Amino acid sequence: MQGLSRKRELAVLYSSMVLTRIGFGVIIIIFPSYIIHTGDITSAAVMALYPVTEAIFALPAGRLCDVAGRRFVFLSCLALMTALVFALGLDRGVLYVAVVHGVMGIAAAGIAVSSLTMITDLTERRNRGAGMGGFDTTNIVGYAVGLLLGGRLENIFRQNLGYAFFVTSAALAAALVVSFFVIKETPHLSTRKLPINPLAALDSRTKAVLPIWLSITALIGIVFYLPRALALVGVEGSTTSFLLFAGVAGLGIGSIGFGALSDKVGRTRVLLIGIFGLLGLLLSLASIAPKGLESIIRYAYVIVPFGFATSALVPSVLAMVGDSASLEMRGTAMGLYSVMLSGGIAIGIVVAGVAHSLGGLQAILYAGAIVFTAACLLSYYLISRQKN
Repeated sequence: MQGLSRKRELAVLYSSMVLTRIGFGVIIIIFPSYIIHTGDITSAAVMALYPVTEAIFALPAGRLCDVAGRRFVFLSCLALMTALVFALGLDRGVLYVAVVHGVMGIAAAGIAVSSLTMITDLTERRNRGAGMGGFDTTNIVGYAVGLLLGGRLENIFRQNLGYAFFVTSAALAAALVVSFFVIKETPHLSTRKLPINPLAALDSRTKAVLPIWLSITALIGIVFYLPRALALVGVEGSTTSFLLFAGVAGLGIGSIGFGALSDKVGRTRVLLIGIFGLLGLLLSLASIAPKGLESIIRYAYVIVPFGFATSALVPSVLAMVGDSASLEMRGTAMGLYSVMLSGGIAIGIVVAGVAHSLGGLQAILYAGAIVFTAACLLSYYLISRQKN
């Protein structure tokens, strides 16, 4: 009965996350068109405010999860996010959008950290990879639907894009209502005496993998910037949303399978599959994408396998963090993970903006490959030092 109850709680949590990520996906597509009269660097800076504030508040949110409980943090931050997305549709001024978008990062920190902490509480080492794969899949499904919906809403509300944010806010409100009635506090070891150093929540091997995770999240930031880069070369928002939908849907298919595989053969082996896949994906896209949409379709047999292998990254890293987190510091550990997530996204957006201003779409992809390769080499060095 306990196992059935946990599965039911996970299913409800996943469903709430899908609705939340749909809202985020819509914002990714509409945002480049919504901010008016801005250049590459300004647009990148405004977009980066969200992950910057998310990074700043992720650790406090994690500690609050350990002290006050996961459910309180999740519901409070989801309510705040709902209100802020609605507010975003009221004004298109750069300063106004920047402030609202920055505060949204605070809410995002609480939502992400509390969700991951609850999933860690509801799983064990033997099935945590599959659980984290499920989390990654629900996030990706939500993003994918949001990206597709964002392109549609951009066309429908082209004369007044603010209405698209009102619709998105309604979806988040639905997630809030569902979560309030069905999500319960997960059992956990609560304490008010926590070490000051958040790295104390992780073992040394997991710490050594953090550079790889930072680079992965930087690449997410680069993806967030792609709609603007593609729009400037004449690709419509609806086409961009479909391309991103296809990409993230493919990642979602592989996440649960690779997460379950990490439960059987180990996190590190599955992580290596993902590293190989992502590097191959970046280099192949850098060579093919600038030649146009027809070339991408023609060489899909090269791109798709690399993209599928990339889906091994997130569930293996998430399970690794969950496995190494001490019982009383699970929220803090996931807060540290979220710092890497949001900080990396901010870095990626800025890198993409600078690279695009220097060399266009191809420069963005090559910059991502360089950042990822450097991080892998740093993590390899840190792991090798532990063996010596």
